[in-house]
Amino acid sequence: MKPCSMAVVWAAENVFECSNGALLNEGGLFMRLRIGPGAMVAAAFIGPGTITTASVAGATTGITLIWAIAFSVFATVLLQELAVRSALATDRDLATLIRDFGAGYWWGAPLLLLIILAVGVGNAAYQSGNLSGAGIGLNTALGTNFTSVVLLSATASATLIVINRYRLLERILVVLVAAMGLLFTGLAILLAPLLWVQPEVRLLPDFSYANLTLVLALIGTTVVPYNLFLHATAARQHWQGSSIGEALKGARWESCVAILFGGVTTTAIVVVAAALVPSAVDQPAINAVIEAIEVQMPGWGVMILGMGLFAAGLTSAIAAPVAAGWTICGALGWSVDPQSLRFKLVALTVVLIGGLFAVVTSRPSALILTAQVTNALLLPLIALVLIMVANSSLLPSSYRNNVVLNATGIAVLVAMTLLAGGKLFKILG
Repeated sequence: MKPCSMAVVWAAENVFECSNGALLNEGGLFMRLRIGPGAMVAAAFIGPGTITTASVAGATTGITLIWAIAFSVFATVLLQELAVRSALATDRDLATLIRDFGAGYWWGAPLLLLIILAVGVGNAAYQSGNLSGAGIGLNTALGTNFTSVVLLSATASATLIVINRYRLLERILVVLVAAMGLLFTGLAILLAPLLWVQPEVRLLPDFSYANLTLVLALIGTTVVPYNLFLHATAARQHWQGSSIGEALKGARWESCVAILFGGVTTTAIVVVAAALVPSAVDQPAINAVIEAIEVQMPGWGVMILGMGLFAAGLTSAIAAPVAAGWTICGALGWSVDPQSLRFKLVALTVVLIGGLFAVVTSRPSALILTAQVTNALLLPLIALVLIMVANSSLLPSSYRNNVVLNATGIAVLVAMTLLAGGKLFKILG
């Protein structure tokens, strides 16, 4: 492992120290990294939304919004840790834990309803973007018909959910997504010098109100609410039979590394778009990036990009409905077994609605970007609930938030709330 990755993990372990001062550090610092749910979390947020949003950001604002990516990565690591720690410490799925947290209070039922609507509607919007991205990807790689790929991807994800046989495919797709991430990272390293000789490319950080939509989209494509529920349940299953300390340590390691890789990939896409795409593009930024890569690396570059985009779309097209099933079923007190009828009906509804929107829309890139902004507007609610749950008596005292985590979580919550509030103010005029 590279020194920088080790440093990130070490820092995370020390920041996420429990209130009794114990690091839950069985096995030592150099514990072998286990490939688990964190890889799927990264593959889920490195989807069509990431590529589209980062391409738009790079083409229109240069590298001035990379600070938003850095904030997003930090917030994702923090919130995923809260979700996974709460689930592992209580041996409950996150949605079930939130339901128990609100039981007996007047606000418990409205809170669950908001989460059900947020995740259900949000995942349907995400699903349309995922399927659209898969269509764009395979069309880019092989020249296939967009609508046909969307319908094929929707059918494939629905079939795999029904038969509960998607683990092997997920691993294959993760490899393809990783290859795409490495492609963009390599391109960014090669093209970065161009940024300094192109006067039209903006370099200094920009915190202006005018770019609020793009900032929210970059945050929304990284800090994904359904990933919190997905990761919490998947971590419980992955480390079943392990001690809480061992499970939590493993989850932190692989989550930090995977999310860091996702952040680097997103940054790389911004750099590539800023270097290759003119500021005033007369086509969707993602299309301009594809054309630019075709010029730089004819044939194989576009093939990797297209297959990676297809894999990212299909991976997310499986993850989003599954996460919706776990969240909604858990919130309603239903079985979260993927084999249960209610679970499958919830997941298939998300696939159906997302597929319909993906087929009928004439601007898939705009649809994807809108989904990211909507997601970012929902984040403050999810973050607030997570912080409250992580401080509740439902968790053993040694696994509750300490002062540092609470202060950090509140700071992230305030920042998200201000950004979301600014966007709503902008919309309402």
